[in-house]
Amino acid sequence: MDDRETRPSRWEDGSSPRLFIWDIDGTLTQAPGVGRAVMEQVFRELFGIDNALDGIPMAGSLDSVIVGTAFDRFGLDRRLLPEYWARYCVRLEAALAADPTARTTPNIETVLTELDADPRAYNVLGTGNIERGAWIKLRRFGLDRFFDVGGFGDEPQARWRVIETAIQRAKDHYGVAFAPEQITVIGDTPRDIEAGKRLGVRTVAVATGPYDVDALAACKPTAVLPSFAADWRPALFGSET
Repeated sequence: MDDRETRPSRWEDGSSPRLFIWDIDGTLTQAPGVGRAVMEQVFRELFGIDNALDGIPMAGSLDSVIVGTAFDRFGLDRRLLPEYWARYCVRLEAALAADPTARTTPNIETVLTELDADPRAYNVLGTGNIERGAWIKLRRFGLDRFFDVGGFGDEPQARWRVIETAIQRAKDHYGVAFAPEQITVIGDTPRDIEAGKRLGVRTVAVATGPYDVDALAACKPTAVLPSFAADWRPALFGSET
């Protein structure tokens, strides 16, 4: 963090700073199945275990929880987790580079570019990916330039704790005292929405992942978008567009 003092939560012109906390998989990027395939590949390479993640929920889960569950299921020594994750990152980068179908979510670069140019807006990450994996994914698609900090899934914990960490890191990094009503969690799964609601912040569900609009609306987010091709500004900014 630089030496500037914490700025007020409302600008002199009456507008408010806005903190947008973004999920990655299914929200910013589209590479269905790649993360799971790489995780299972590493289980085969290191331990000779096939289909290690069968029956383990993936959508909205934390990487550390997914892999930790498999480690426990097969009685593996958790002291081997650093080796597992090191190999995972190498394999993930290669898999994404080789996948011709991997892409950004339609129109997301336009959304992020416009937010980046808006002096009110601050974009951070709130993802279940381990931090190294998150940056690998963003660099693959050239989206890393829009983000400085975030909350990640390196430690097994509740999803809302990841969002809580993202908020605190944003406050520390940018020196802005974001109020709850100025914070929006954006994601494509019920777990993203539940995490934001747990902290009393705004939530925007976007049907760009495995859940449709109706399933996401049932979670009662602040707003639901069918895609980022829709008119996204009212959903993200509310009345102050």
